[in-house]
Amino acid sequence: MKQFFPILKRSFLVLALMSFLILVSMVNLQSATPLNNAFPHNWQGTWKGTMLYRSVRGKSKTVPMTLRIQPISSNPIRYTWQIIYGEGAKKLVRNYELVVKDQGVGHFAIDEKDGTIIDAWWVGDRLYSQFRVGNKLLNTQYERQNNRLHYELVAYQPLSSPKPKDCQQEIPFESYQIQAVQSAELSPVTE
Repeated sequence: MKQFFPILKRSFLVLALMSFLILVSMVNLQSATPLNNAFPHNWQGTWKGTMLYRSVRGKSKTVPMTLRIQPISSNPIRYTWQIIYGEGAKKLVRNYELVVKDQGVGHFAIDEKDGTIIDAWWVGDRLYSQFRVGNKLLNTQYERQNNRLHYELVAYQPLSSPKPKDCQQEIPFESYQIQAVQSAELSPVTE
């Protein structure tokens, strides 16, 4: 009988260690899994802060910024995406909508309600979009970190790129210069 106690004790320790390792692995796996299905639900509300505009020519200015995100129906595939720049009589209100196109692959769209639809993609923990207005290329990113929403818009314009005489590249190539960067850190507020 004494021979069974050391074996039983060792088996119990191995089982306890394996259980602990499985538990730790599950916790790490859950924390590493992106919360794709949480967007846009966990972004709902009103976010306020200050947007900083900086140009490559050295000009900069700050403007109050608000972003309101609310479901439009009880089974939302459309959310308000209202952006307000400034305050008072000089405020500029953009009453857009966020549309869920295919949440499984992270495809969304910003509907500007004037026929303009901007595709947006949820990758990692960020919402990205890229679009052209005239000859300007615009790239946006939104990211939620803890209790803050980070926003960035980068505006580019094409540079003339003469083809060198000894270049054998047949694929069209275009280079862009940054024109301006808008960035903001927004915090949730109750209204």
